[in-house]
Amino acid sequence: MNEEEKLVAEEKELKILNEVGFDVKTRLFGKERIWKVKKVPLAVMFRQSHLFFKLKTYQDQMQGEDVTVILNAQFNSVADNAKLCAEIIAVTILGNRWKIKLFKRILTEHLYENIDSKDLLEFTQNVLSLNDYQSFMTSTTLLSAVRVTNPMKVEKTD
Repeated sequence: MNEEEKLVAEEKELKILNEVGFDVKTRLFGKERIWKVKKVPLAVMFRQSHLFFKLKTYQDQMQGEDVTVILNAQFNSVADNAKLCAEIIAVTILGNRWKIKLFKRILTEHLYENIDSKDLLEFTQNVLSLNDYQSFMTSTTLLSAVRVTNPMKVEKTD
């Protein structure tokens, strides 16, 4: 990576960290289409989390020495997760419940046909930076520390 590429990469990262967001580029009807992701609200993080849990990993098989086992794990990963990755990108781009309900299926199919593994990696790095899970975890820790006592169960007594 030369000096100019490093500066461009650093500028992109700063934009993401400052919540300016990032772009996802695809081709739609022969024209380049730019999908903007500016902010990821909690509702979208919640939807993403449910989709993240559905992703299947093959870490044990990827760690082995046998090349055929590793290749099979890679092929299975693509077969099991490609459509799900496109859905995660679609949910992130659409950003709110109504857009997700109306356009998720169409945009998922479009992204599935247009995004390659390099684009997926870039998207993943960007969305993890933009989601800022560290701040979320710090907030939940601080909010739970506000409680003076543990909550008590309310039980019916007969």
